[in-house]
Amino acid sequence: MKAKEPIKKICEFCGREFEAYTQTARYCSHQCNCKAYREIKRKEVISLSASMASKTKRERAKVDLSGREYLSISEAASLLGWCKQTVYNYCHKGIIPAKRLSQRTTLIRKKDIEALFDEIEPYEVLATGERKSIDEWYTIDEVTEKYGLLRHRIRKIINAEGIPTKKAGTRTLIAKSRIDAYFRKRGFDNTLSNLADWMTTPEVMEIYGMTEQAVRVFVSRYAIPKKRLNGKLYYSKQHIDKLKHKES
Repeated sequence: MKAKEPIKKICEFCGREFEAYTQTARYCSHQCNCKAYREIKRKEVISLSASMASKTKRERAKVDLSGREYLSISEAASLLGWCKQTVYNYCHKGIIPAKRLSQRTTLIRKKDIEALFDEIEPYEVLATGERKSIDEWYTIDEVTEKYGLLRHRIRKIINAEGIPTKKAGTRTLIAKSRIDAYFRKRGFDNTLSNLADWMTTPEVMEIYGMTEQAVRVFVSRYAIPKKRLNGKLYYSKQHIDKLKHKES
């Protein structure tokens, strides 16, 4: 559609500004239009030639491999349609026999690759297994009480480890088996949750005549078991008593 007034545009070929009377005009003159058309066709020919050359090169490589008795890792990967790392993995497992001639040269006999398919066993579909249903759950408060961690720390562990959760009203429930397995792998001693007596920092200070800073250094140095309950931090009285009696 022809515009009522000229539109200022930039020629896509020569880059000069010109006045156009249609919205679709791209070039300032017929000469630029012809030159741009020839340039587009030239690039198409170059692209087609490069594609054909690449295809010919790949086909030539395939033909060359057909008469080869020994193959490098790269050539074996090309023949099988795998990546090099997959071929290396099968060589390391002993599935594909290979000979390391030097640090940078490993050869595979082509007949050894073909021998992999001489005896074909019936294809077996691997069973994926069924997931066990989760029957037991913790509340977050129960986890914080048992393992002595703050709520936000428990939530970080749940997100990082992908531990299953579910909602029960306003409460969040955590899969008991999965969270227990997480702490068990990290050396948590389940007997610690059953300790009868626990002490707060002020109680330790009063009984043993220690300053708050001294208590912090003491429980950290000897890795005294601790737990957090209702926002308060408790330490194992059994462990503290045992160490204090040794000192005395």
